Amino acid sequence: MSDIVVIDRMRPRRENQPMTVDGDAGGMEILQKSGAIVSALEELGEATAQTLAARTDEPVSSTYRLLSSLREIGWVDPAPRRGYFRLGVRLVRIGSLLEDQVNVRDACKPALEELRRRTNATAFLCFLRSDTAVCVERLDGRDVHSLAMRLGDSLPLFRGAAPLAILAFVAESEREAILARLSDRRRNGEAIPSDASLREAIASTRSRGYSLSDEDVTPGIGAIGAPVFNHRGELEGAISVSGLRNQILSGQLPVPQLTMQAADDASRALGYRKELIAG
Repeated sequence: MSDIVVIDRMRPRRENQPMTVDGDAGGMEILQKSGAIVSALEELGEATAQTLAARTDEPVSSTYRLLSSLREIGWVDPAPRRGYFRLGVRLVRIGSLLEDQVNVRDACKPALEELRRRTNATAFLCFLRSDTAVCVERLDGRDVHSLAMRLGDSLPLFRGAAPLAILAFVAESEREAILARLSDRRRNGEAIPSDASLREAIASTRSRGYSLSDEDVTPGIGAIGAPVFNHRGELEGAISVSGLRNQILSGQLPVPQLTMQAADDASRALGYRKELIAG
């Protein structure tokens, strides 16, 4: 039986068609091997059959046969370098369609709900928009219902926990462009912290892994923020939690760790895998 026939097993079984247990088991095995090759190419970008065989612990001859089948259905294409393979255009298109269908707010909401539950404070999701952070989701906490940062409201990137997390973890080139624009606005008379102060806050935030807001938006209110990344490793936005200062910043609850965990959960929901990006 050729490998390509197994792909046909993905079609729905017709009513009253007998199920062959051994065949289905074999089909699942080949699908698992196909998934291992796709995962390896996702991580490596391009690879030879020999490299893929070593990665998947399969004989080179079997790997060549499976690559041939995957080429026929568009999941794998030859790379420009002779003897190398990469993910197929058809598979990439499918991934793009799935990406377009992902609702970031919906994907992040379970993490926000868990953060609110564990802190009893107000949880936010913010996106970068024109040198500001815009609130796209807000879940009110039990203890304090602040009027600051309602849905659709925005804050400058140097005020508030989520805005600072966005400024600190956005790509370096974009961050430098933002700092340059803030510098121009400062020279034009706007009340913006000095460049040295902003860079110190950015460095501290990146070193800790989270941002901190201590009454810089609302008196008596503290907040912690952390970045959310998408499947490409790009900054998607930031999650923050805000409440009474002594509740958020006193250390009685591990709010920074809970916030970073929520941001990590949201990032994973968007397909982010730190080990793959780092690799």
